[in-house]
Amino acid sequence: MAILQGEIYWVHAKDLDIKGSEQKKNRPYVIVSDSRVNALGQNVVGVPLTTVLTAGGGRRIKVPLEMMVTNSTWPETWPDGTLRRKLETSIALVDHIRVLDITRLTIPKMGQLSSMAVVGLELALHKLFESPRNYLVPPLRPKTIQ
Repeated sequence: MAILQGEIYWVHAKDLDIKGSEQKKNRPYVIVSDSRVNALGQNVVGVPLTTVLTAGGGRRIKVPLEMMVTNSTWPETWPDGTLRRKLETSIALVDHIRVLDITRLTIPKMGQLSSMAVVGLELALHKLFESPRNYLVPPLRPKTIQ
């Protein structure tokens, strides 16, 4: 199964070893790892989505429903008959990025982000990992002692 960057999957996370404020609910995740890397192994990197639009702080960005493409094959109900969540305007919790085993991803995918939304998410991830060491700084010139 090919898992592509920008795709959105429902992830079963309740059984993860959760500590502190880590995301502990089953929820949609956007795959942010490169599609070529995803094809090499059994893990992907994802960013969880929340529909609590007041979720602030950290590196979080709003993803409007208009920037998501819903998968028409996403079933209406779970096998037990309960309704499945549909995609809706969300906040990408970029500061809660996580490595996921692909067996946690519910097939079929829920949908995918537009290419513009993927670029926005990539920029937010870049800002998350940005540090003063990443800036280009001219080399220091030693002072001459007179």
